Amino acid sequence: MRVYRDDQKFINFRINVVTWGVVAAFVFLAGSFWFVQGVQAEKYRGLSESNALREIVSPAKRGLIMDRNGKILADNQPAYSLSLDRIVMNPLVKSDPTHKPKLMEFLADVLQITPQELEARFDKGNQLPASHPFDLAEDLSMAQVAAIQAHNLAFPELSVNPVQRRNYPYGTMASHILGFIGEVGEKELAQHKDLKQGDLIGKRGVELMYDNITMGGTQLGLRGKDGAQYWEYDSHGRRLEEVKQARKEAVPGDNVYLTIDFELQRRAEQYFTENEFVGSAVALDPRNGEVLAMVSSPEFNPNVYSKRFTPQVYKTITSNPFKIELNRAIQGLYSPGSVFKTVMAVAGLAEGAIGPGTTFDCGGSGVFYGRRFRCWQKNGHGAVSVERALKVSCDIFFYNTGARLGVDKISKWAHDLGFGEITQIDLDGEKAGVVPSSEWAEKKQHRKWYPSETISVAIGQGPLIVTPLQVATMMAAIANGGTVFRPHVVRFIEHTNPDGRIERYKVANQALRHLKLSHDDVEHAQNGLWKVVNEEGGTGSNARVAGLNIAGKTGTVQVIAQKGWFSTAGLPFMSRDHAWFASYAPGAPGDTPQMVVVVFVEHAGAHGGTDAAPLAKLLYEAKFSRQLENANLDLSNPETLQAIREGDLPQPGQMPKAPPAPAGAEIGH
Repeated sequence: MRVYRDDQKFINFRINVVTWGVVAAFVFLAGSFWFVQGVQAEKYRGLSESNALREIVSPAKRGLIMDRNGKILADNQPAYSLSLDRIVMNPLVKSDPTHKPKLMEFLADVLQITPQELEARFDKGNQLPASHPFDLAEDLSMAQVAAIQAHNLAFPELSVNPVQRRNYPYGTMASHILGFIGEVGEKELAQHKDLKQGDLIGKRGVELMYDNITMGGTQLGLRGKDGAQYWEYDSHGRRLEEVKQARKEAVPGDNVYLTIDFELQRRAEQYFTENEFVGSAVALDPRNGEVLAMVSSPEFNPNVYSKRFTPQVYKTITSNPFKIELNRAIQGLYSPGSVFKTVMAVAGLAEGAIGPGTTFDCGGSGVFYGRRFRCWQKNGHGAVSVERALKVSCDIFFYNTGARLGVDKISKWAHDLGFGEITQIDLDGEKAGVVPSSEWAEKKQHRKWYPSETISVAIGQGPLIVTPLQVATMMAAIANGGTVFRPHVVRFIEHTNPDGRIERYKVANQALRHLKLSHDDVEHAQNGLWKVVNEEGGTGSNARVAGLNIAGKTGTVQVIAQKGWFSTAGLPFMSRDHAWFASYAPGAPGDTPQMVVVVFVEHAGAHGGTDAAPLAKLLYEAKFSRQLENANLDLSNPETLQAIREGDLPQPGQMPKAPPAPAGAEIGH
């Protein structure tokens, strides 16, 4: 019996040992499971993700922007960007808590930025999914590339990637037209579901307006469509193999041809730069609304905007007292001064308030509604009719015309000719300006309009505010006989179809309205404008070009209250008068005008014919140089005729041709 009890105890002992062994094993397994799933969950999650198939975005090449003759104004250049892969970084940080501080110190040193700026970039990148690498820096120098590559083993999460950087080869040239690109913001992400954090899109100018657009039912635009590659990665973040059948090729953006003439744009900008002028110039084709040149001075360099701003650069831009980002041609609001007398002449003739033979006597000043208003010419102009009033810019004549018309008729014609509303140009941020009326005074200022206020409006002063582009639109309508065109800066978009065919989508010329003007009324206004430039005593004689009929109107705008007659040239800059010159050519009766030029110089201190008219002359000489040369050709000489036939000399009246269409191109839409 004793033996049996001993055997039983031994068996129980063995059972207990096995039982506790099993319990211990389960405890160990449970603890290991908790450690792996809890303590090291992030590590293994990262390893799992890094083994997954990952998408690598292939950015689309942005379309080119060219002038009307194919000269490149915006292109793309090879560059290097730096990206960080969090899937590779996170396990390293988990295993070595000092890894991230070392990384941050290294990056701050190589990129030459503050730790605060670096942290801000990390915070922005962390808004993307963890599986997506994010950019830390663009446009790396070769020294930076070399330094990063040399530390590849220490910081494998860093990658240097070849990219395309937006480039503007002529720097500041046409910057307010071209605009610039930048990283997509929260507002754009909310509005456009096809965008993602880190995308580069147009922010201003043509870069913005033609970033993505539909024409003729076809999706077009400078941006293009990104492609993608799909790669397998191992647990160490090493790229293994591409799944080639899943690859999506990037679709390049479309090329955009502007209406801008490079040479006219260059000369206009050079004039403002050499004279250190602040202001604007606009050249239009009055036959269709094409913008041939548009200057806003001072300009900015869009290449600066294509990179990340440093605080110093941002401070420099925002502290510039002349607001370099302001496109003065469409956003600058100014009194039109005496160029508005062109509107007054047309309105007065059309409404019957004055006739071609109506005269008013100018003695240097006159009394209207109990107040004395002076003419700019202290000694007066004597008896003047409408054509001579335009020629010598007589204030007294137009005071009387304004009193006869009244502010509401003036307002009607000003609106008809393009003032008080946007011109609908294909650029962003255009301002409408202000054209006062009795209704405007009641709605906006909660008061009635006083007739004496009309006198100031009649010579382009008072609460009348316009943009240089509006003045150009008005002058184009006078030049072409009464058609108001929508101005535009893009001529056509060149699109490559999936089958390789190239199509050009033309931006349509659009007539907004046709004014009911009699031929005689228009002709009298045009005659007066022709006399401004071409007759002795005209205020715009500095724009005169031998062999070319130019018609125009000068203007001077007071910016401070003045008593008496004096020049503001010697006053502080901000107290000096503005200067205008609005014109078109050819401008003789019977001519078909081909170009309008409007020049505005802020705080010039001199007359519009002194500072503004000379630029118009330069642009007309550049535009019509071939025509002026042809005028000197001896067509009775057989050798001259033979040279024309062989192409060594241009044909008389020949204009520069548009660039030839690419092979297989279809012109339309």
